[in-house]
Amino acid sequence: MDIKPGDIVDLRHRLWRVDYVDGESKVFQATNIDGGRPRRQKFYYPLESVSEASIPEPSLEKIGDSATNKLLIQSFRYSILHGSAPLLSLQRSSVIPPHYQLVPVVMALNKSERVRMLIADDVGLGKTVEAGLIATELMARNLVSRILVICPKNLCEQWRDALHSFFQIDARVISSVHRRVLERNLPPGASPWKHYPFLIASIDYTKKDPTKYQVLEVPWDLVIVDEAHLAAKPHQITEKQSVSMERYNFVKELTAQKQVKNLLFLTATPHNGYTDTYASLLNMLDCGIVSGPINEPRINRDIAKHHVCQRRRKDVEDWFKEHSEEENPFPERNQEEVTIDLVHEEEKEIIEKLERYGKGILNLAEGGSHKVRMTAQWVVMHLQKRALSSPDALRISLKNRLERVVEKIEKEETSDDINISVAQAKASALDEELVDDLSDEEVSTRMDQTSFGSLEALKAEKAELEELIKLASRITSAKDSKLKRLTNPKNGILKNSVSGVYGTKKAIIFTRYKDTLDYLEKEIPKQLRKTISQEQVVTVDGDLTDALRNERLAEFQKLDQGILIATDCISEGINLQHMANQVIHYELPWNPNRLEQRNGRVDRYGQKARKVYVRTLVMNDTLDATILKVLVRKAKQIREDYGFAPPFFGDDSNVFDMIQDIGVEKLPSSQSSLFEFDGGARKDGEKVPDHEKVNPFDNEVLENIKAESFYGQTDVDLSEIRRRLKETEESIGTQEEFTTFVLNGLRSFGCTVTENMDLQNSLKIELSSRFKVGGYGETIEKATFDPKVAIENIDIEHLNVGHPVIRRLFELVKNSVFDPRREEYGRTSVVSTPEVEKVTAMYFFLVRFTVGTESVSIIEEIIPVACNLIDRKALSQDEIYKLIRASPAPSRRPKEDYLRHLELAMKPEMYEAAFEDTVNMHVERIGQERGALKEKLMQDSENHEWLEGIDRIERASSDLVAVRLLEPVPKTGVRE
Repeated sequence: MDIKPGDIVDLRHRLWRVDYVDGESKVFQATNIDGGRPRRQKFYYPLESVSEASIPEPSLEKIGDSATNKLLIQSFRYSILHGSAPLLSLQRSSVIPPHYQLVPVVMALNKSERVRMLIADDVGLGKTVEAGLIATELMARNLVSRILVICPKNLCEQWRDALHSFFQIDARVISSVHRRVLERNLPPGASPWKHYPFLIASIDYTKKDPTKYQVLEVPWDLVIVDEAHLAAKPHQITEKQSVSMERYNFVKELTAQKQVKNLLFLTATPHNGYTDTYASLLNMLDCGIVSGPINEPRINRDIAKHHVCQRRRKDVEDWFKEHSEEENPFPERNQEEVTIDLVHEEEKEIIEKLERYGKGILNLAEGGSHKVRMTAQWVVMHLQKRALSSPDALRISLKNRLERVVEKIEKEETSDDINISVAQAKASALDEELVDDLSDEEVSTRMDQTSFGSLEALKAEKAELEELIKLASRITSAKDSKLKRLTNPKNGILKNSVSGVYGTKKAIIFTRYKDTLDYLEKEIPKQLRKTISQEQVVTVDGDLTDALRNERLAEFQKLDQGILIATDCISEGINLQHMANQVIHYELPWNPNRLEQRNGRVDRYGQKARKVYVRTLVMNDTLDATILKVLVRKAKQIREDYGFAPPFFGDDSNVFDMIQDIGVEKLPSSQSSLFEFDGGARKDGEKVPDHEKVNPFDNEVLENIKAESFYGQTDVDLSEIRRRLKETEESIGTQEEFTTFVLNGLRSFGCTVTENMDLQNSLKIELSSRFKVGGYGETIEKATFDPKVAIENIDIEHLNVGHPVIRRLFELVKNSVFDPRREEYGRTSVVSTPEVEKVTAMYFFLVRFTVGTESVSIIEEIIPVACNLIDRKALSQDEIYKLIRASPAPSRRPKEDYLRHLELAMKPEMYEAAFEDTVNMHVERIGQERGALKEKLMQDSENHEWLEGIDRIERASSDLVAVRLLEPVPKTGVRE
């Protein structure tokens, strides 16, 4: 048999649709179509027994149920809603992307031989979906079959869920733990890296020997690096400066492999203020973008703009205002800093004495090496931050430090005890990304235990530490001003958060330290015992396994009222917009990007609430209030002026010098108008003190970022695509029809749907065992078909054609075509209606077309044809769609009376001519639409190869899915 794309074949006792044929290698790829979840597989033709086949025609001996018939037809139509869309990724995914998420897909297709792109969209715009669409598009065009996703460890499970739920890509997570499980299913000696086509791994797992070399041996077709800034080359002032290069070296070596044709870097923060670091990402794209020495690179913007997709949220919001009828899908942010006074003398005393202790550490380090001096500075800063976080965090740090000092005294050790690099110490103190495998908690403990000085100095420090610990122990929860401001039952921050003032009764509290997390987990239920129980407080930290972390997040999602306390282990990449619309920063992150990443967990596309609320707690008369309050205000101003969050201060010493210049011990009590950046005088004419002139945000750096970025450079006119998609969505049925379809479908498969009897008319859906979908349990507590209700009520799930449960319903209904055990038969039916005057047969064909691009692709449509059985007159498409929506009338005749009509209707001569005419019309229509799209896109891009043949449409194969007989009844409803 000579097979070609679009054919239906019988292979291994199953039906398959041929998607791709490689004549040279004699390999073809096919998708199963006879039930079960669709699965694409490759076959070697000479070893297979392949025969021509088709979906069996409807039975001539059984008239089915009209409701089931309608359900079946609707399932096919909804499931291939965009089956003939010019972008194949829309056909093969369950996402319904907004316009801006399609732009990177078109940019990728404009690359002639390989896709090498940096997607640098803002936090919350959907880079994962954009990358998934590109991957699916390349797979559909048979350009990609092996995919590797490299990301931070805490994002691996989320990537797996996203690829599976949205794009039907069955990717496996591989790690030191997962590997043992994966290897159980392999032949002896086989490598999981080579065996599994789609893998997800953490960057810190893959960078190590021998794993690194195993990864490099595999011919990956597509590599996706998420949070790609972690793989950038660290900044070097000179070529000889030593920096940690493990991540960078691994990714550089991986992406330089000849077989890795396609590469996607994803990051919301590609530029850290240093051109050499930023350029290292662009250089790894290997497109001739970067030239010059490694420490003074030059970026060719004319080349780069074809490989960088970078949009600010403001750019997208402006586009929605100017070009879209849709409502802006992004929430408004209500952001405030909450200044907290140190009410108790014990709090003021511990801060004062800790500053004095810190100055002593710096004095001890003055005679030491450069590493000792620099580490000492970061340790002092670390202890200050621990004190401002919580009493428990400070007490634990002081005890850790005392234990190590006592140990050194007992052993009479006087050597410098620095078990941490300067880079790690700096990253920890400034809330930057850690460059090695150590967790935040491990680095924090090592900083606690860093010590140096003579034996006499250690003994003096021991006495001082004992005094500090004694003083710190007096700061109980009753004397913790910040905790009281958070939990006061009358006016505390959490009172509004959990009482529904902000739309929901759920909030996320971020804290830098696990010790503070443990403290809050214990204290919040105590302080709010009349409002919040221990069971309503959920915690997530970096020590949890992926499975346990996901379990905790699912637990929080199910709560109607609750608090999630988390460290920064979920501050990047994790989608929390469906869980809450409030973020509370228990202490202020020193890194503006960290702050923005946290906020972006809820302030992002898909957030149903119209507003998100961000509250940042700042301790008055402390280092927080002077330096860091400036940071937040200035960062906010820069984001408004430039559209991006700024990087932090420059080199290591400048940070500490700036704080020293301000004066750690001489902090002003008033925080009203501390830092003004526009001159040397206040509005009242009084001279501004020198420390108030300090601007930690270097304007030259900001202008450099702006100049080297590509904001506003990416604009592809996709109006033709959007117009066609909208027409398709409108033609397939009304919202009421979709609602009826889903409810009937769910009930027919054993689900229970009840009304919640609330103001929103929401539904409770108890799912049957056949609806096992990732991210959903046995019950959807609140659901709606109304998008406005879902937007206004964050706790109500929106059911649309892209919802995973609805996609599963489509699969189950369509599979019933091949399941003779089903009592309800839906492939034939009879409907009585006054809309016809003669018995009329309506046929629903699943038609497959091929697109004449270099790599032939398949598109599908459900095409209805109708003719009356008396004179065989064909109906127009307008008449057919009117009849599809016609309301049935009662009929007393048994179904069996219509078997002879069914037999007549199934004779090919009854419908062949009408079918041929209708299919030819569809071929012409699709060709014309794609021709117009081709012409428009050729004006916007330099490379047109992917557009060649996009408008050459040919019919490949077709199957009759269902037949519906229409019986005429008088308009009055009474039989003649």
